Amino acid sequence: MRQLAIGVDIGGTKIVAGVVNREANIIARYRTGAHSGTLPDHVIACVEGAYKELLGGSGIRPEDLVGVGLGFAGHVNGRAGIVITSSNLPGWDNVPLRDIVQEHLGVPVVLEHDTKCNALAEHMYGAGRGVDNMCYVTLSTGYGLAIIIDGKLYSGHIGTAGEIGHTVIDVNGPLCSCGKRGCLMAYTSGVGLARMAFEKIASGADTILREMYGGDPVRLTGRLIAEAAQNGDAVAREVITTAGYYAGIGLCNIVHLLMPELIVIGGGLTRIGPMFMEPCIQGLKENVHPVLFESVRILPWQLGDDSGVLGAAVKAFVTFDEQAGSK
Repeated sequence: MRQLAIGVDIGGTKIVAGVVNREANIIARYRTGAHSGTLPDHVIACVEGAYKELLGGSGIRPEDLVGVGLGFAGHVNGRAGIVITSSNLPGWDNVPLRDIVQEHLGVPVVLEHDTKCNALAEHMYGAGRGVDNMCYVTLSTGYGLAIIIDGKLYSGHIGTAGEIGHTVIDVNGPLCSCGKRGCLMAYTSGVGLARMAFEKIASGADTILREMYGGDPVRLTGRLIAEAAQNGDAVAREVITTAGYYAGIGLCNIVHLLMPELIVIGGGLTRIGPMFMEPCIQGLKENVHPVLFESVRILPWQLGDDSGVLGAAVKAFVTFDEQAGSK
């Protein structure tokens, strides 16, 4: 049985890849942002480049690998190997990413949504070990959800189960990046934070954010807003508190719909700390029945930024081991 896989986490602004063994050790790493904002052909070339860099730098041969796992930030049909669409990268409409990359690399490739990869990693190696029914929530550029039922990842009919970030919580709410109004993601995500902060600045609010972002929307990130909040800026603190509370509303909906034993929460926004997480738990507690609140555990991710790469590798191990066992 082959002991290595390559996991590739394809995000909107970065590609992170690693050679992973079955004990969840990342023995070689690669990272690039060269694909950011580019069309599929260039993103695929960057994935191929990451693969070659990892093999060249580690001395590992293609025949040493069980395969390559790809985690992608978009609407993904993993079983079909297709990226249905992406709101973070242009031109991704029904792209057969798995088969294209497999042809380029000459090794078996599997595709899955990036949040589902995070969930697989936390379930096998992290906070969800030993739990049969759990959800993983990522609070980052978007608001992602992955569902594990009876120890198995649940993907739904076309692979997109868990797109809670694009559930509408206010039909008259702000415009979301997906084109609808009032999505959960428009309030509680890096995108939502930037939107709320920009509206405050445009309304003339007294805030140091105006000088910090210098009129460049690209710089108005969750990290910048968190920095302003740490420096005592009232507007930044208000925006973060609002985003945290709505994150808790999302958790409330997860509990009502799925009633998992455990919800693991990860993603960059969790690093803001209590200023974000305390209103998040408050939003859950105030909007869910007390019995349900007491029946679910909430834990932070254990694997951090490595969970995407580890989870993509787990997907490769599980998929190709099952295929080998069925022959």
